[in-house]
Formats: sequence, C-alpha cells, structure tokens
Amino acid sequence: MEKNGRYERVDFSPEGWSGVPDGAIGVWRTEVAEPELKIASFLDLDQLLDLFMQLAEQANEHQQKLRYVLALLLIRKKRLILDETLVKPDGNFMVLVGSQGEGTFEITEEQLSQFEVAQMQAEIEALGREPNSQAA
Repeated sequence: MEKNGRYERVDFSPEGWSGVPDGAIGVWRTEVAEPELKIASFLDLDQLLDLFMQLAEQANEHQQKLRYVLALLLIRKKRLILDETLVKPDGNFMVLVGSQGEGTFEITEEQLSQFEVAQMQAEIEALGREPNSQAA
C-alpha cells in the first residue's frame, strides 16, 4: 500500500482480515509454521528424564534454561505431562508430572531465542548420547 509517497507492506491476522484494503497493490496469504523442537529418536526418554531430575538440583542459569528446553522436549514426547501453569510475582511456571508417576516438578518458563533453543537442544542430544550423562 502507498503511504506518504512510499510503499509499505501491511500484514493482517486471520481475525483482522476484512477483505482487500483500498490501495492494495497485491495480496497473498501465508501461514507461519510453529518452530518444531526435534529430538533424535535414538535418545532414551528415561535417560533424558533422569537428566531433567538431575538438573532440578542445579541453580546455575544455563542449567535452568537447559532444563526448561528438556522439559519441553519431554512434554512433546509425552514423558512429562503439563499439570498446570502458575503466574507468580517472580515469573510464570509450569507444573509437570512424570507420565509414569514421577514427582511434581515446577519449572520456570524461560524466554529463549530460537538460537538459544537450538543450542540447548544440541547440548541435550550430546548429553543424551553419553552413558550416564551428567549436566553441564
């Protein structure tokens, strides 16, 4: 669309779309896929859950982020179940339980970039390949 003598791209959500706006030069529709966290099928989910529980005892920021990404992977693989989400003054939290009756875990929701998620995922895969893996 032309605005102030320049052409500008204008994006609409499906809910905000009410038809082609006046002055539009072109219209196209696209959908942005949600980024997928892929976990290698050769990783043992019980081993990853053990790593997740080891990280529960760690206080360093990197390990908390690693634990959050590991929790997302284990939720996706149905090894952890999201029981509830909590909003507290010090942040948002996920309350998780193991699908085979393992405890209750409260995980801080981390704000990570896609790059950080990819780094954490690669680290998890490397740790998952090591016998008796230890947290970084």
